[in-house]
Amino acid sequence: MKIAAECDITPSAAADLRKTLGLTQRQFWGSVGSSQESGHWFETGRRKGIPRPIRILIFLRYIAKLEFDVSTPDAAESVVKVGGEISAKIAAQRAENDAKVAAQRARELAAVAKRAAA
Repeated sequence: MKIAAECDITPSAAADLRKTLGLTQRQFWGSVGSSQESGHWFETGRRKGIPRPIRILIFLRYIAKLEFDVSTPDAAESVVKVGGEISAKIAAQRAENDAKVAAQRARELAAVAKRAAA
């Protein structure tokens, strides 16, 4: 399980992360403003995917290791807003890195093709 950005948090990745951390569903999902019941539904596929705001909070708390307050809707909304901006920057950096790798691979293959044609 490699979680490099919020978009990598699938229901199974969240369940694996929770278990790796040794947390109960109540502890894990409650820490990001969700209920144990909803967390169970996410993990078992009873709900289709995990909503992006919750994925952002999971990423910030358990991957970026940031502490924050989600005890009120306003507090959670503020954290999600900042987290969304961070997530967008991470995704842009990932896309840029992927493009560099693809360009390098294309150059390598072009060189191979050129040698084969000669």
